[in-house]
Amino acid sequence: MIWPQVQLAPSLARVVRGVTFSQADAAGAPFEGGVPVLRAGNIQQQLITDRDLVWVNRAFVGGDQYLQRNDIVVCTSSGSATLVGKSAILKEEFEGTWGAFNAVVRSRPELLLPQYFSFWLSSEGFRFWKDRQVQGANIQNIRQSAIESIRLPLPTLPEQQRIVDVLQEVDALREAKQRAISLCDSLGKALFEEHFGIAGASTQWPMEPFGKHTTYSKYGPRFPDQSYSDTGIHVLRTTDMNADGTIRWWEAPKLALTEKQIREHALKPGTLVISRSGTIGPFALFDGKEDQCVAGAYLIEFGLADSIEPEYVRALFSTPYVQQMLRKAVRSVAQPNINAPNIQAIQIPVPPRDRQVVFSKHVRLLREWTKQVIDSARAFDSFGQAVVGEAFSGDLTSQWRQMHSEEIAEAARARDTLLRERGSGIALSVKPVATTSVQADPTVHPARHWLLGELSEFQRQVLAAFTTYCQTSGESLLVEDPDVFARFCDDAMVTERLQPFGTSHGNRIRRSLSQLAAVGLIAKVTLPKDDPETGERDYLKAFRPLRAEEFTRMADMQTLHKVLSTPANAQRYYFQVQVDHEASERAGADGMFQVISLEDGDGKDFTHLIDQGRHYASIDQLNLDLAAALKVPAAHIELEAE
Repeated sequence: MIWPQVQLAPSLARVVRGVTFSQADAAGAPFEGGVPVLRAGNIQQQLITDRDLVWVNRAFVGGDQYLQRNDIVVCTSSGSATLVGKSAILKEEFEGTWGAFNAVVRSRPELLLPQYFSFWLSSEGFRFWKDRQVQGANIQNIRQSAIESIRLPLPTLPEQQRIVDVLQEVDALREAKQRAISLCDSLGKALFEEHFGIAGASTQWPMEPFGKHTTYSKYGPRFPDQSYSDTGIHVLRTTDMNADGTIRWWEAPKLALTEKQIREHALKPGTLVISRSGTIGPFALFDGKEDQCVAGAYLIEFGLADSIEPEYVRALFSTPYVQQMLRKAVRSVAQPNINAPNIQAIQIPVPPRDRQVVFSKHVRLLREWTKQVIDSARAFDSFGQAVVGEAFSGDLTSQWRQMHSEEIAEAARARDTLLRERGSGIALSVKPVATTSVQADPTVHPARHWLLGELSEFQRQVLAAFTTYCQTSGESLLVEDPDVFARFCDDAMVTERLQPFGTSHGNRIRRSLSQLAAVGLIAKVTLPKDDPETGERDYLKAFRPLRAEEFTRMADMQTLHKVLSTPANAQRYYFQVQVDHEASERAGADGMFQVISLEDGDGKDFTHLIDQGRHYASIDQLNLDLAAALKVPAAHIELEAE
């Protein structure tokens, strides 16, 4: 680490406790002499909202408990683990205060820019720190004294400002992509109204019961004796369905069902599934592009007749009219539920079939465009996190430092003088962590040393055990093969290292390996596995130690320069490619390869974009094929071959 590590309080900032009050002291609306209070729920994606505020009497609020511009609000206590540690900077004036479940960090701008610290709170460094500090079971919290004792990298003020400027540019690009996604959603609604008017309000189409256009209804099956597994068929839940009727099938858990169960229960293309209990209204259309899926027990599935277009049904069920009809059909208040006959009785407008077909063509084109926008936004989110990591390791501004060395030297003298005057302890560097299997190497990327130092002890032991195990076996660890993964977890060397943490760590080990891969300390790969009985080949997720040359992740500094020099509306794609040279050799295409799999940075499969039977002479040739499939310039696609 090239910068000193300095404790947050008291030299760099004050941490101010929020207002304590009882529920009886709070009001849900403004009153004379009342002060609005920010709560944990007001921190949204690094932004502060003023929705659902409460008001307390001014007598509860101390003089330093009124919010000031550039205050950083940090959630310190909540029943939700996802809320604890969330933070946002107050960019505008707000005449109010904050509750005791939040803390405010008020930086001393002569040493610490509030925007710099706000960005640091979104970094891996803070997340690793937070995971070790959160306490409690039902109510999770971080002690204020722990926040005060945070040690963070402290560049000079000019370099802090440079980092802030670049990260704000990245944020602006991310927000532009989110606006594009919102625009796609608005266009879908406008497209429906252009073709059919407002559902339920237009009288130009006949109203008919939905059941007239279904071929069957069926409740999702139950499998009470089976638990979710790493392999099998996806089981769709209410939470796997998007508001527009599409499915996040890759997030759905899996069950290892028999072939007979799959034949009986697997969803057919063109099936509508609707939530029937608890939350009423969520629905999705299974259109066959997804992996094999079955409906969960709290869903009802409907087969659609040829008299109605599936895309029209998907759009219709997302309208306020049908959503209201579903809520009206609810049979119970205590535990809301709805049955198939009540849904089939709902009156729906039925336009001419040819009009539905035209609409379907248009909406499919819009969905493809939306998918590209969403994929681009996801790739950019991963890229953004990588940039934040580079920012706080010093790599982001390395060239800038060389160009401004005199300015930085003068600012460093001023910074260090102030710190000495305030008696602040300074750690000039973070020593790399060295274990028997993860040795400090001066050639390793500086950010990797910092990451090693920030790992929890459990993560560090998993990394050491994994590295030794793979080096001994000479193979990658096939985590999606239950037998292989069980052998790893039961290995004497692994159990000895993890013995201080108790027993039965299978899921925790798998999660730690995924986290280590996400921050670039090990590599995630896809490996083939043949079934000896059927001869079928499957491709399973595996992890391997990094090779000597792998000192940076795919989203490195060159990517930053490309993105910052690319128009905000340009599409960029990042794929990891698993190639097979042997298959090409067997086919007589020596020196060429076929593509086994194609995944984005989040592990989402995009193999359907290319012809897997084609033999490629080079990665550049594959790049051109992908560019044609995605209708983007080849320069906007980054490929990493494995």
